[in-house]
Amino acid sequence: LVGENLRPLREMKFLCPRIRVSPYSRVSAPNVQSKNMTAMRTKFLLFALMLLSSSLFAQKQEETLFRNARLRGGFGGPLFSYSHSNNRTGYGSGGGGGLVFDRLFIGLFGMGETFDTPKIGQNQLAIGYGGLWTGYVVPSHKLLHLYTSVKIGGGAIGTTDFDDQWDDWDDAVLVVVPEAGLELNMARWFRVTGSVGYRFVNGFDSNGLVGKKDLNAPVFALGLRFGWFGGSRRPVQN
Repeated sequence: LVGENLRPLREMKFLCPRIRVSPYSRVSAPNVQSKNMTAMRTKFLLFALMLLSSSLFAQKQEETLFRNARLRGGFGGPLFSYSHSNNRTGYGSGGGGGLVFDRLFIGLFGMGETFDTPKIGQNQLAIGYGGLWTGYVVPSHKLLHLYTSVKIGGGAIGTTDFDDQWDDWDDAVLVVVPEAGLELNMARWFRVTGSVGYRFVNGFDSNGLVGKKDLNAPVFALGLRFGWFGGSRRPVQN
């Protein structure tokens, strides 16, 4: 009787198997903290990589005027000009120099010009000015090539007898002379430029004989440049 009464219990034992819990599936506080620290480190690393990549991209996109320009040399030399305005022929002389950055040059200049044929002992109107001189030359390695420049300077207008009298230099003026022409390579250290430009003079009213706009006139210029211009820029042939 006892065995028959225990038989249903044995059958239930086979129908309900034991449930075993693995010791590796237990969740503990140290394991949770370790996983949280690993996730935070991963997020911080990704954020740092994003910042680094964005900064590198910004540096590649930034461009400046002289970022890729290289200093190739420098020059100096005399300048001569010829102008014709209001049935009068003017002459000028001066000089300038600058630094050569590839095809671009930047420097300083100074000029003195008359508005009529100079006559010693006779008072005549004259102008003196100087300032920034910049230009672009391309292709400079060719024997004959394009030459352009702009002169921007401040100065004054007055009268002189070209001897010992320099009076009434009271009219301060701003002078701008853009020009374009050709340049000839005489030697690696010597170049000759010939150009045509226009002289804009601002700040002069009148002196009775010369009107306010009579000083604005076409200008023909000749320049001699002595120095070093960076050597040959010819493409390398395979």
